[in-house]
Amino acid sequence: MSMEIKALSLMKVVQSRIFKLVMMILPFLVFTTVSAQGSVLTTISSVICPIYIAVNTGVFILGLTLMILGAALYAAAHIMPGQSKGSIQGYGMGMIIGGVIGVIIAELAPYILGLLTSTSSSTITGYC
Repeated sequence: MSMEIKALSLMKVVQSRIFKLVMMILPFLVFTTVSAQGSVLTTISSVICPIYIAVNTGVFILGLTLMILGAALYAAAHIMPGQSKGSIQGYGMGMIIGGVIGVIIAELAPYILGLLTSTSSSTITGYC
């Protein structure tokens, strides 16, 4: 076979639905093999802890930053002219609401991850 035919056949495989389905299912298969081979603490340390730490630190800091910037933008809109006052107040309120939702997600992360892995949330927060 020539290189062009090999490249075209490889492209067809990559674009096929079965290949895409296998690539979507692959992370779940890895997760199940990890959880089937090890104990609960091994599963938590290798799979859940990086997710928990990223959500707990990154999303929490992002949420607080959004709330602070949104409050500053909302307050600054009161001294602006009437033409842009409403839209800037809307942006500020949206940032405040987004920050509050981010903080809520960060605080509920151990409970959500506990539901997904069927472990208690205190185990996740204590171990990670």
